[in-house]
Amino acid sequence: MNSTTATPLTKAENDFLRHMMMWGSSGYPVQKVGRGWHWVEFWGVKGTPTVYKTKREAVAAVERYISILIDQKAGR
Repeated sequence: MNSTTATPLTKAENDFLRHMMMWGSSGYPVQKVGRGWHWVEFWGVKGTPTVYKTKREAVAAVERYISILIDQKAGR
């Protein structure tokens, strides 16, 4: 896929990505709820419905999504 056929980011995705690039992992929308870790809705982007056993797993999920957004923005 090249940049002429790539799907552009939505406003929410773009805002989410800008925030994550600015604040890094300290700005990740990961919260502990009960005994599990959740990726919560943030900047209009809904997190996964998965409950993670560790914070590390939840952060890794956010980082995978950020990588996808970066690739999409670059047209890959």
